[in-house]
Amino acid sequence: MIRIVQGFLNAVSTIEKAVVVLSFSAVLAALSADVIGREVFAHGLFGSSKFAVYALILCAMAGFGLATASGAHLRPRFLDFVTQGRAEARARRAGRVASAAILLFLAWGAVDMVSFSRMIGERDLTLGWLVWPVQTILPVAFVLSALRHLIYAAFPELAPVEREQPE
Repeated sequence: MIRIVQGFLNAVSTIEKAVVVLSFSAVLAALSADVIGREVFAHGLFGSSKFAVYALILCAMAGFGLATASGAHLRPRFLDFVTQGRAEARARRAGRVASAAILLFLAWGAVDMVSFSRMIGERDLTLGWLVWPVQTILPVAFVLSALRHLIYAAFPELAPVEREQPE
């Protein structure tokens, strides 16, 4: 069972890494084309900055999942001494379940937002694109991170080691 779960986590991380690389490359390409167009041809590329914003949203939300996968989320540590010792494992598990619950609540709100945008046919004013397909990354990223936290609660040996953050 643990191999299947580890394989799932690895596959999701691989997809997220690809999304980060591709979307950040799209941001770079769009903004570079706009700057080159302005500097060389005295005319920027129409809609490039709006496109870059959408690509950056994809990049950020995929990065959110990668932060969860690597244990790199920022969290307050000032009360860690309270659960040191025998209670530490239970506290970590409870924290992961609480994190999953918060993320599922955020996913629920994001689904509501995406559904409303889709229902009203909201479009970007600059590009004329429907907005909801880009917004869909929000609930997907929240659900995947919640799922990771639940997996880490169920299988603590799969959880990443938290990185020490400078204070």
